[in-house]
Amino acid sequence: MSTTLQEVKDLISKGEFFKAYDAAVQALQTQADNTALQHRALLALANAGASQLAMARFVEMGLPNSKDLDVQCLLARLHKDMGFAQKGDAAKASFLIAFQLYEQAWRMHSHSPQAYYPAINAAACAAFSGKFEQATQWADVVLNQLHDQLQNQQHNMADPSERYWVNATRIEALLIQGQLGAARALVPQTTLLIGSNRTSLASTLRQLQRLCACLGHDFSSLGFTTPPTVIHYTGHLISPAGRFPDHEETRVKEKIQQLLDLYNVGVGYGSLAGGADILFAESLLQRGADLHVVLPFDREDFVKVSVQQCGPQWATRFERCLNSARSVRMATDDAYLQDEQLFAYCSQIAMGLAILNARHLNTTVAQIGVWDGQIASSSQAGTEADLQQWKLTGLPQYLVNSKQARFTEELPANPLLIPSAAAAITRQHGRESKAMLFADVKGFSKLGDAALPAFVEQIMGRLAKVTAQHQRQLHSINTWGDGIFAVFNHVAAAAECALAMQESMASIDRSALGLPDELALRIGLHLGPVYLTLDPITLRETAMGAHVSRAARIEPVTPEGCVYVTETFAAVLAIDSKHEFACDYVGQTQAAKSYGVMRMFLLRRTENSDATTVVLDFER
Repeated sequence: MSTTLQEVKDLISKGEFFKAYDAAVQALQTQADNTALQHRALLALANAGASQLAMARFVEMGLPNSKDLDVQCLLARLHKDMGFAQKGDAAKASFLIAFQLYEQAWRMHSHSPQAYYPAINAAACAAFSGKFEQATQWADVVLNQLHDQLQNQQHNMADPSERYWVNATRIEALLIQGQLGAARALVPQTTLLIGSNRTSLASTLRQLQRLCACLGHDFSSLGFTTPPTVIHYTGHLISPAGRFPDHEETRVKEKIQQLLDLYNVGVGYGSLAGGADILFAESLLQRGADLHVVLPFDREDFVKVSVQQCGPQWATRFERCLNSARSVRMATDDAYLQDEQLFAYCSQIAMGLAILNARHLNTTVAQIGVWDGQIASSSQAGTEADLQQWKLTGLPQYLVNSKQARFTEELPANPLLIPSAAAAITRQHGRESKAMLFADVKGFSKLGDAALPAFVEQIMGRLAKVTAQHQRQLHSINTWGDGIFAVFNHVAAAAECALAMQESMASIDRSALGLPDELALRIGLHLGPVYLTLDPITLRETAMGAHVSRAARIEPVTPEGCVYVTETFAAVLAIDSKHEFACDYVGQTQAAKSYGVMRMFLLRRTENSDATTVVLDFER
């Protein structure tokens, strides 16, 4: 096995599907025919919830006629994913296709030691499509095959990972047969075998939860323990006589460690300021959890502003944590410029990433904060703003008191009396965090003058009606020819407007208007701190800055008819959207005009709240 393939597998096992896909795609540039890498790349996409894109890439890679067992099962899995994103007869039809593909894969590889997993998925898809008798028959096939392999010692049971999947498969088959007692008896030894593979555990729990719902069983009666929790952490800077006094450091760290143990925390997202942040980071690393750091601005500026003022030892601790983090992201590459708003922007990104990761791992997400209990009503960024932002999500929140020898597990019943961090932040230094939309119509430049009246009236006119419906959330909007630049106060409003624009465009019969069918709308979305100012030429409000330039570079590389968004936008949308939207990862994309490589996501609506939860399955 190549090191790159193992790297991709390790990233998938940790739920880092974006990184896994990027690594696999990069390796495929020099190993284009490596089926194992192709499979893992698409599996990472599918695990990230991008099933439709994974299906498109599957075809592009020329895999539909592959005889490889993993590849055949991946195709079946993609159809099953589509079933979970649909309803009624459409869902049953997708499950039936998946069943047939799994059945075909099993018949082709029935003598393989690995044939049990297309068989168990055939059983599950039969159940999901309402064919319960066939589901039971396939469960018998699975149990008999595993029994024969164990009896003949054909199966390598020395590998804990393989033993885990065999046990998990037996539990699923017994569940389909209604043998809940036998399934429950296998759970303790199965959970001991999982190790640190969070994705496999999430896969098992998701599948069993769905089967229990389908078959009318009580999932909780099986006795699985809760997967490790994902957290967003926040808290005060430490100082001799501030809101987090340095003489309280040992006590606060002990309380942090107690909470991490109590809630079985396995992943943490946050910044790395001196004081609470670094205490969280050190505690996460000490327990072997994954640390993901988001810095608000230029690293050197951040160390000067948020680390060194706490004392010289904190800079050393900062470097140690940063070097041990599983990932480090920059909210913006800009300088600080005394702009407190950048801290709020950074926190929003970290919160959103935590929520997205928890969805990937099918687990609980919470916020833990170190707070002195005092409300600063003018706070626009900092600990109170972070706590208030998270409280609005309705997700669990736990507190460590930074000044007393006790801690509470929940925020007081009365909400914090400060503005929501999700709302537009009052201008202080000229920069505000805004959602930006850039759109243009591909093919416009080839239109003759005779077609322009119809284009203006029927294309731009209809798009104008859509933007007018979102006027209350629009900060400003400008156009030039076929181009549109709109600035929104909230990411959810920008997402809704962008998708409504695409839906309006798709409904237009271009041929009937004498316009070419090739006319297609492309839209890019980004969230970032921008300067809001009055344009001295147009005398209209507008936005300027590096993040406007970044947003402008997305739309030209967006496929026609699609809406692409940045990772920042996707993360913050996870906080605000209430499961109305999903962002499917499409990989690292070279932005227009050599602006650089950015992680891009395809924005789409969800058919129901479950559609935003990542579909994880037994494919490995």
